[in-house]
Amino acid sequence: MTGPASGALAASRGPLGTPAHALGAALRATYSRRNWLATVFAAQTLVFGTITFAVTLGFTIAGVSSSFFIVVGLPLLWVALAQAHRFARFESWRYEAYLGERLRLRPTPVPARTASGRIGRAWSRMWARMSAGGSWLELLWALLVLPVLGWAGGWIVATAWGGGLAFLLFPAYGHALGNGGRLVGLDLGYGGSVATHVVVGVAALLAAPWLARGLTALQLAIGRRMLSPSETAALTQRVADLESSRAGIVSATAAERRRIERDLHDGAQQRLVSVAMTLGRAQERFTEDPGGAHELVAEAHAETKRALVELRDLARGLHPAVLTDRGLDAALAGLAARCPIPVTLDVDVAPRPSAEVEAVAYFFVAEALTNVARHADAASARIIARRAGDRLAVEVSDDGHGGASERGGTGLSGLRDRAVAVDGTFTVRSSPGEGTTVRVDLPCQN
Repeated sequence: MTGPASGALAASRGPLGTPAHALGAALRATYSRRNWLATVFAAQTLVFGTITFAVTLGFTIAGVSSSFFIVVGLPLLWVALAQAHRFARFESWRYEAYLGERLRLRPTPVPARTASGRIGRAWSRMWARMSAGGSWLELLWALLVLPVLGWAGGWIVATAWGGGLAFLLFPAYGHALGNGGRLVGLDLGYGGSVATHVVVGVAALLAAPWLARGLTALQLAIGRRMLSPSETAALTQRVADLESSRAGIVSATAAERRRIERDLHDGAQQRLVSVAMTLGRAQERFTEDPGGAHELVAEAHAETKRALVELRDLARGLHPAVLTDRGLDAALAGLAARCPIPVTLDVDVAPRPSAEVEAVAYFFVAEALTNVARHADAASARIIARRAGDRLAVEVSDDGHGGASERGGTGLSGLRDRAVAVDGTFTVRSSPGEGTTVRVDLPCQN
């Protein structure tokens, strides 16, 4: 294309290719939000690494020095390993909060279920952590790797920023120095020294954000090698999770089938049998006692209505219509209204999750409220359901007596089965006297 139109188009695009535009783009990339966060991350690592070094070193030395007395030495080493795991979890949170990177960690070692008694279970948990190789890698990371990375990285970033500012501001104070014209033993003259200082200062300030970015990338790479499970371990854990999930689904399905059979047999079926018998008695009285027959028909009619109510409730237990028509918030409001204790709702699940996730969340809350009503001796409960990105978090808490356990027959294992069935996670907090909080995190595909 030629002529005035092409000239105007070239003029409109011209500034995009100018050196000023290229310089602006380079500066925006250098001092981007991500690079600033990386700088803060590197500075925080200096402090965090010092804390992890001091804490883990103290417990490790105490545990090793008292290892001759196993009852004291092993618990101290276990505390060191447990603290290293907590530090690793905080490190994972830092990467996600500052840089949006996920640092997958090894799962907490699961103790054997053969131990009995409080002391036996405590030693079983202790041995499970101490016999896991990943726990010692976490300790090595918290004791040596993170402190070295924090100290070296903090020194490099601080030197780049501080030295760059000091060199850049040299013209403001260089004239007051007695040897302002000399630099590393060379006499450049005052003008040459100023120019050299400014160039080096600008270069250091331009390099500082990228140095911080590189250090965070290096720290993440080392963290993934030491704190994340290997591909083989991850596949093994995935297979174990799938086996557990399959067993949970089979168990939950069997329990649900037994519940439906029991409800049908003890409820609607018995009422329908009663209706048939009442109608038979009414049929025998039609000729001799029409009034009595009319009363029996009215009784059968009322019993039929009660059977319909039970069947409707049973159908709602299979999949409530309100969940399909109006979504999870309305369905949870219905559960809260039918609960025998006051329930506070805090629901924000937009955009709406898939039907499968909604169903799991609904029945999770329904079973949790049933457990609260039956076992918690609570005066009130609270439901929180919030969606954040591709995760849906649902939490049910109460102010009851607490102390709930999955081995205590309170139905918590059924809640875990529902969560695991859709690759969700389940947690429970239930300290004695402080109530119970159950939480499920579910993946959302849409």
